[in-house]
Amino acid sequence: MSDYIPPPKGWRVFNGKLVPDPTLWGYLNRKQVVRGACYTRDCRRNYYLDFELLLRRGYAAVQMREIQRLLLCHMPGGCSMTFRDERDGSGLPLSVLATNRDVRILFRCGGCKWEKQITPGQAVQQLVVAKTGTASTLHTDLLTKISKPCLKCGASNWSCEVRWPTAPKDKTYGERHAEEQALERRAIPRANDG
Repeated sequence: MSDYIPPPKGWRVFNGKLVPDPTLWGYLNRKQVVRGACYTRDCRRNYYLDFELLLRRGYAAVQMREIQRLLLCHMPGGCSMTFRDERDGSGLPLSVLATNRDVRILFRCGGCKWEKQITPGQAVQQLVVAKTGTASTLHTDLLTKISKPCLKCGASNWSCEVRWPTAPKDKTYGERHAEEQALERRAIPRANDG
């Protein structure tokens, strides 16, 4: 078994799937910009999140959607501000994914749920042969590069996810707590013997 390689900064592994870290810290590490705009007649606010200021104020672990909720105005009738994540930072290049040999890209047919796993290196090879991409292609752009329908049902409704190996099993909180209680039980009789 190979050594565990953690996901890149700004990304997390959830149920074996590589997902973007939804916190302010994750957005900062991915260098993903968030902009807000309101097009209501009496408002017309534009907002650009200042990550450095929010980090200094202690918002690093707060999820981005909560920060966006805090920025809404209290106008009668509700706020019309909409937020948009910039495309930069929304995905990882296949070359970065290929550095971990245990990473797999899973394609799933939306029609029959047929699945196929390939390595990032295989994906790069197929993109280069088809002349639709290179190693710098983002994993989030892979769906736009697929032109073939499903072999089983003929549908072209694909989904794509990156499967990242999970961390080695560490002791859970319950296991650590049970061990601590067992140690305390052994220590208490010794203290009374004395």
